[in-house]
Amino acid sequence: MSTASSSSARPVVVGVDGSDPSIAAAVYGADLARRRRLPLLLVHVTPWNLSGTVAPTPSADLGGALEESAEQLLRTVQAEVLERTGPLPAVSSRVLDDYPVPGLCRISGEAAVLVLGRRGSRGLPGLMAGSTASGVVQHARCPVVVLPAEDTTRAGQRRPVVVGVEAAPEDEQVLAFAVAEAADRRTDLVAVHAWREIALEVSARRPTPFVDWTGVAEEEQALLAESVAGWRDKEPDVAIREVLVRDRPATALREAALDAELLVVGHRHRPALARLGSTVHGLLHRAPCPLVVVPIEESAR
Repeated sequence: MSTASSSSARPVVVGVDGSDPSIAAAVYGADLARRRRLPLLLVHVTPWNLSGTVAPTPSADLGGALEESAEQLLRTVQAEVLERTGPLPAVSSRVLDDYPVPGLCRISGEAAVLVLGRRGSRGLPGLMAGSTASGVVQHARCPVVVLPAEDTTRAGQRRPVVVGVEAAPEDEQVLAFAVAEAADRRTDLVAVHAWREIALEVSARRPTPFVDWTGVAEEEQALLAESVAGWRDKEPDVAIREVLVRDRPATALREAALDAELLVVGHRHRPALARLGSTVHGLLHRAPCPLVVVPIEESAR
């Protein structure tokens, strides 16, 4: 993993709204920035001066007051993060004049990683309300870390990084992030490939066709092994364990993540679709540990 420390390095960006979950996300982002030797950027997204949003008044500059309030919130969060984590090489904050989803997606183009909490302040246009987190994950241009509302992972001295492997060429981008995180954390990587061939299962219910499920499983195991083989050479210090599961991907990955430090999956950008794929959507709301969604670029398909 790159450990660039120059001022031009892309930062770890954390969306904050002043809620406890967003402060926890800021602390998590600070730890990530320290491990990667990257700058930390705290952002608060609020439409304080968008055209038509704030009506001018003769007695007060309401837009300016909202901006100052947002800046004060960021100063408070930054001070609390530094108190909890200690000094960081570089930390800054920024108020974005936008709505949460487009604002965070826009800044994701400048980020190495974007960190979000899963829940925001009730009654506010909180950054982490379910629909907002889904919208950001769907369109972000960098990996997005979404923290669970509550960490339900089983305690243990050493917890692995779990990665979902589709046994497809685009796995390289997802595995690159997962392997680097496992190396940084000095832990193992568990590569999970879940398969559930609906067409074969339907055929197997009929009397005529014969499905060699053992043969199918062997083929899937071979695809999984091929997907991770090169990474053993690139990162020999990271122990990689292969797990093949005949189940829905979301179910298999949730179960594997019960004792994980991090769960990493990929997401293909589908401009024509208005929603996330079922696997990412299911994990976004039910993953038991921090979830990383890595965007898969068009060129990798």
